[in-house]
Amino acid sequence: MDLKKNADRFTGKDYVSLYNKYRPEPPKAILLQGLSYLNIEKAHTIVDLGCGTGISTRTLSNFGTKIIGIDPSLEMLAIAEGQTHHEHISYQQGFSNATEIASNSVDMVTCSQSFHWMEPESTFTEINRILKDKGVLVIYDAIWPPSLSYELEEAYFKLFENVKKLTSELGEVIAHKWDKEQHVTNAEKSNYFSYVKESYYHKTETFSKDHFIGLALSQGGLEALLKRGYSEERIGITAFKDHISSTQKLPETLTYNYRVIFGVKRRQ
Repeated sequence: MDLKKNADRFTGKDYVSLYNKYRPEPPKAILLQGLSYLNIEKAHTIVDLGCGTGISTRTLSNFGTKIIGIDPSLEMLAIAEGQTHHEHISYQQGFSNATEIASNSVDMVTCSQSFHWMEPESTFTEINRILKDKGVLVIYDAIWPPSLSYELEEAYFKLFENVKKLTSELGEVIAHKWDKEQHVTNAEKSNYFSYVKESYYHKTETFSKDHFIGLALSQGGLEALLKRGYSEERIGITAFKDHISSTQKLPETLTYNYRVIFGVKRRQ
């Protein structure tokens, strides 16, 4: 299995900049709960797997004394390094199943919007290797689209139904993606965790048309079609933009809903 396909999905200067601009920071309450399961106020070492442009990594700044973001995309890491001004945060290139982090050295591993791009069996093995006994894994994913109004959500779904259709017609594997619904089952089956729990969190922000459009454009499946020469009109981007721009009655806020999996490493 060529996991480089997944890394290639998140490349291109314009796309990486757009991703960094529009993707949300995770709710801090998720990370506070991770510390609560550790029974400490501040972790020593946190590893953020699939850190991308460092959005989640920078959110971790007050939760640990040493934070390491790991991602296979050098373009993503370049932005992460350029926007991070904390001496205790560092970045390194790597894959989730080969981190080069010392064994039994990490208090908490986080995966923000990333675990579905990782081969689960080998990744759980690596996470188990680097976590200390009773260390905590936190996997969190935003549920797309955010909650706002059903008319705008329907427009989003219509766009991505067409993205799915066009992708299926390519006749090639453009990325390897694992079902988010199986994260809990896969964590339990790994037998590395004494406690696994699925939970839900949310955060609300002020709505803007431009931000909602940018959020849609930041999705990797849509970008993969643009990279293959599909026009915005054929993908459905033009119609989506027109619909959002012409909508008169708009919500004041949008709410990001997160599905979160916590795992406490079994004592060895």
